Amino acid sequence: MCSTVLSYDILIQDRDGRDISYIVDKRRELPRIPVNQMGGEMGRVLAVVLALTTLMAMASSALAEEPAKYNFASVQGNKNIQILPGGNGTGNMFFYNIEGNRITHVTLEVSHAPDGWQVAIQPPPGETQVEINGQVITVTENLYVEPSEASSEVIKDVPEDMVCIPVAQRGYALAKEAKIIVRVPATAELGTQEEIIVSATACWLGQGGSVAFSQSRDFDFTVEVVSEVTEYQEKIQDGDGGANKWLLWIAGAAAIVLLALVTLFYLRRRRG
Repeated sequence: MCSTVLSYDILIQDRDGRDISYIVDKRRELPRIPVNQMGGEMGRVLAVVLALTTLMAMASSALAEEPAKYNFASVQGNKNIQILPGGNGTGNMFFYNIEGNRITHVTLEVSHAPDGWQVAIQPPPGETQVEINGQVITVTENLYVEPSEASSEVIKDVPEDMVCIPVAQRGYALAKEAKIIVRVPATAELGTQEEIIVSATACWLGQGGSVAFSQSRDFDFTVEVVSEVTEYQEKIQDGDGGANKWLLWIAGAAAIVLLALVTLFYLRRRRG
């Protein structure tokens, strides 16, 4: 919803009685005060003071009100999901808000899924009470993301309903996590690959409580039906792993030689 700004006239007269009009933008009405009804020089002074005070108040209000910045930032955790026939698999998405100064309200829905497959979204849609300029309204959404700041280090003090995620070229940020839970039918054939699309819509509320702006994007997941779920593993070995291996071989060989010498010495003594 776009706010409508109204214009009002403030009538000021100079010493010769000529009118000097100023157009002032204000959301509440200002009365038109003709000087000739205020009486003499005092009336003109009061009119000038009133006009200057109004202009200063509006200038201060304009400076204090920061322009709205809308931020719909997200990261997809995993795009490929492996699931056994009759089993469940999970995909995730993360939403954060480090560039905006308005709360981002996010709604999620499954826009595409194979027939017979079950796809659930966590958290499910629910009602959130939002207060805007003293007015309480109800918003239906899956989650909301309040403005926060990026950190150059891993954030340790993380609220219960949020997670800390890395953000390219910015460091780390607090984010809200959303998940899809996919259940594959037991009759699904091995090797089957299907696409699941989750549509996310972000909206921001205006002063009256209605939607002032919205933006949408899709998250694509590829689900593969497999006979065995393989987990990706990556292990970094120490830089001296090769040297340690050779030391073990040398120590073992030395032990065998020492044992052979001791045995030979023992046999010679018995013969002697």
